[in-house]
Amino acid sequence: MILIITILISFLCGSIPSGYIITKKMCGIDIRTVGSGNIGSTNVKRVAGSKASIITQIIDVAKGVTPVVVSIYLYDKLALQVDKDTFLSMIAISAILGHNYTPFLKFKGGKGVNTTLGAFFFIAPIPTAAGIAIHFLLKVITSIVSIRSIATGIMLPLMCYILQFPMAITNGALIACVLMIIRHKDNIVRLINNQEI
Repeated sequence: MILIITILISFLCGSIPSGYIITKKMCGIDIRTVGSGNIGSTNVKRVAGSKASIITQIIDVAKGVTPVVVSIYLYDKLALQVDKDTFLSMIAISAILGHNYTPFLKFKGGKGVNTTLGAFFFIAPIPTAAGIAIHFLLKVITSIVSIRSIATGIMLPLMCYILQFPMAITNGALIACVLMIIRHKDNIVRLINNQEI
C-alpha cells in the first residue's frame, strides 16, 4: 500500500501542467491551442518567449527531481519490500508518466524531456549529464529540437548500459527513452517527411 501511495504521489507531482499554467498566467493563452499544441518548454518558447520557457523548464525538471530526492531520503524509513534501485526507477517513471499524461488536462501532457532529466539526475548522474551534453552538442549541427531531444533520450539508457549501472536503473532509463520516443511520434513522422522545423 505504501509503495502504491508513493508512486501515486510521484505521478501527481509530475502531472502539474507547468507550461499550461505559466502561459495562461503570463499571456492569457491556452498553450494547447497554439503552435504545436504541446505544453512543453519548446512550444512555450515559441508562443510566450524565453522567460516563460525557462520557468517551464525549471519546474518540469523539479517535477522529476523532487519525488526522486524525497524517495531517496524516505526509502529506509518506509521499509518497502522492493530494492532501492527498482523503487527509485518506479518513482522516476511515475513522475514522467504524470508529465506526459497529466489528468489535469485530460491525460494530454508534454514530451517528458526535462522531467526525465530531472528524474534521473540523482539516480544516474553521469548518463543524465551525457544526455544533456549530446543535446547541446547537436545544437551545433541542427536547430531541430526534436532530433536533439530524441538523442538525449537514447543516450540515457545507452550510457547506463555502458557504465554497467544496476539492471533496474538501466531498465528504468530504457522505459523513459521509449516513452520519450512515443511522445515524439508526430515529430518523427514530420522528420521522415522532411517537414519538421
